[in-house]
Amino acid sequence: MHDERLYDEKELEKSWLISYSDLFTLLFVIILIVAAAHAAKLKVEMQEVKQEEAKQQENLQEVQESLDLLNIKKLELQRQVHELEARRSTLESLVDEKTGTEVLPKPAVPTEKGDDADRDMETVRTELSSALQELNIDYEETEEGLRVRLPAAILFRSGSADLQEEGKQVIGTVAKVLEHFSYRVRIEGYTDDMPIVHSVYRSNWELSSARAIAVMREMVDEHALAASRFTVAGWGEHKPLVDNSNAENRERNRRVEIVILAEKI
Repeated sequence: MHDERLYDEKELEKSWLISYSDLFTLLFVIILIVAAAHAAKLKVEMQEVKQEEAKQQENLQEVQESLDLLNIKKLELQRQVHELEARRSTLESLVDEKTGTEVLPKPAVPTEKGDDADRDMETVRTELSSALQELNIDYEETEEGLRVRLPAAILFRSGSADLQEEGKQVIGTVAKVLEHFSYRVRIEGYTDDMPIVHSVYRSNWELSSARAIAVMREMVDEHALAASRFTVAGWGEHKPLVDNSNAENRERNRRVEIVILAEKI
């Protein structure tokens, strides 16, 4: 009997450990439930954040496209205004002649002007050739003027119209030559024929136009060239240099061309 009482007392002494263990188990279960509820709440909040980011991305894309189109229209209007001013000057001269107003003769020596223009273009050609040779950039002479061909890889990241530092340096080299002359400049953007993926631009045409505008902005904003001398064009996948049958050819077709026209403002 003595041994049995001793055993019961020992068991009684241990009974509180069982209750304590049950309490810890209950607390652990409660913590798991709270954590699961909190995780579910966080998941819902993350989904809401992602949806909001998607909406903001769509709004940003719409704003970017609107800005690009407005810039293209602005440049086109500037060109039209310049043409209208030239026509007005011509008409005023004709009106003065018909009304008998004496018009002072303008000194003009076509041959000398032509020689000056040729010398200026030759200077541009020489300076560009020297500057671009160091950068390994191609250019060619056409009936319109000089065409500088800049690979898109040194200007932009894939699907982007934001200039990289290397691209800014190349554009700066061309701008330093142009700042000494008043030739008109046309900037043309081109892409390959691959569909747009992971970009704010919905088509190759929009991407090529945005890239041409980015190059023009760099020359105007950073190098103080007159905006009135520029026109821009986006050709997208049209007018490729070579067929888009392989990766190397597609890389050649992705480019921005700066055409220095044989016409001064």
